[in-house]
Amino acid sequence: MLKDSWQKATLNFRIYTYLRQLMKEVRLPAEEVRKLQFSRLKKLLCDVYQTHPFYQQRFDASHFNPFKMADLSELKNVPVLEKEDYRTLIKSLVEEKGDKYYQNWFEDSTSGTTGIPLRILRTWDERAYMLAKWMQVLYLNGYKWRDITFSLPSPGHIQRDSIVQRFGILKRYSIAYTDPIEDQVELYLKAKPSVVYGNKTYLVQLALHCNENNIKLPQPYLCVSFAEKMDAPSRSVLEKCFGPGCLMEIYGALEVAIMAYQITGEDYFHMCHTTDILEVLDENGQDTNYGNALLTNLFIRSFPMIRYNLRDMLDTEIINGLPVIKKIGGRQDDKIKFADGKTVPWNIICIILDRRRHELKQFRVIQEDYDLIRIVVAKEDVADRSAVANAIIADFRKEVRNEGVEYIVDFVDRIPPDPNGKIRLLISKVR
Repeated sequence: MLKDSWQKATLNFRIYTYLRQLMKEVRLPAEEVRKLQFSRLKKLLCDVYQTHPFYQQRFDASHFNPFKMADLSELKNVPVLEKEDYRTLIKSLVEEKGDKYYQNWFEDSTSGTTGIPLRILRTWDERAYMLAKWMQVLYLNGYKWRDITFSLPSPGHIQRDSIVQRFGILKRYSIAYTDPIEDQVELYLKAKPSVVYGNKTYLVQLALHCNENNIKLPQPYLCVSFAEKMDAPSRSVLEKCFGPGCLMEIYGALEVAIMAYQITGEDYFHMCHTTDILEVLDENGQDTNYGNALLTNLFIRSFPMIRYNLRDMLDTEIINGLPVIKKIGGRQDDKIKFADGKTVPWNIICIILDRRRHELKQFRVIQEDYDLIRIVVAKEDVADRSAVANAIIADFRKEVRNEGVEYIVDFVDRIPPDPNGKIRLLISKVR
C-alpha cells in the first residue's frame, strides 16, 4: 500500500523520466528498434511465465518456452488473447488478492462498445508510463510547456490541477463532454487554447454548434482526435471550425494508451514500436499488410496484455524499415452481411460516404435486415436533399448490392452520441 501511495505521489517525476526515455527511442534506426523489441519482449514473456500462472498455463499448453525464444517471429507460438480471456485474468487476480489490494491503484473501464465494459487496473508507475506516451506525441507535434490545452473528457476523467499547473506550466482547461455545449464554448473562449483534444464525436459536436451559430473560435495549432475512426465529413466539419492543417489522429486503447499516432502533415500513423508490438494478420494468422490487429504491450506487468485481439482492421506499409499504419479500417465485425453469406466491409461503406464530404456533416449506416439498409445523414444547409439521397443510393446500388435490397436515406439535424460517448457509424442488426 505504501508503494502505491509513493508511486502516485511521484507521478509527475515518473512521467518526465519515461518521457525522456521515449523521446530518445523515437530516433532509433529500424535495426536498433527491432533489437530493443526483442530484448523487451523476451524479458516480458519470461517474467510473466514466472509470475502469472494464467500465462504459464497458456504457454505450456502451446509448447512455448519463452526462455528459449530466439526471434521475434516466435511470438506467433503464443495463443491469441481474446477480451474474455483478459477479463478472466483480471477477475482471477482480483479474487486472489482481494479488492483491498487494488484500492490505491489507478482504475478505469472501457466504453463497452463491443459488450460489457472491461475493468482496467494499473499501478501508478504504469499509469505514468501511459501518460508519458501521450506527452511524447504532443511534443512530437510541436507542443511547448507554456501551451494551453483544452479537452472534453468524460465526467469521471476531469482532473484537478497539480502544483505544476498552478505555476502556469502545462496549463489545461477541461470540461466534461456531458456539460451544456454553451458552457463548453464559454470555457474555450476563456482558455484560448493552442492545443485541443478529445474523442472525435464530441469535437464534432462542439464544431457543429460553432459552425451553425457563426461562433468563431480562436484557432489552435493542434487539434487531436482519438477514440474513433475519422471520416471525411467529420474532418471537414473540424477543419472548418478549428482551421486547416491542425488536425491529427491518435490510435489507442484505454487498456494501454497510445499505440500509434500521426504527425501533422503526414497521412500515416507511426507505431509505438519500442513500447508495443502490433501484429497485422490475415485469416490464417500470417503476417499481411491488411488484416486484424493483435497487441503485445512491452511494459505492463500487473495485468499483462500478450497478443491481445484488438479486433481492428489495419492497413499497413513499410516506411524507413518499419511498419506504419496507412489506414484504420474499422472493427473486424463492422460489415454489411447478406443472406447468401456475402459481406461488404466497413471501408467500402466509408469510401462511398466520404465522397459526399462537402454535402454531409454526419452519417450513420444501419442494416435493419438482410434486405433493408438505412442511411442516416445530417447534411449541410446548402446541399440539395434529393440530390444527396439519389447520389448515395446510386453508389450503394453500384458498390454494395443492387438487387434485393431497399435503401432508405433519413435526414436528421444532428446524430447524437451513443451512451458510451461515441457514434458507431455502422450498425448491423443482422445476426
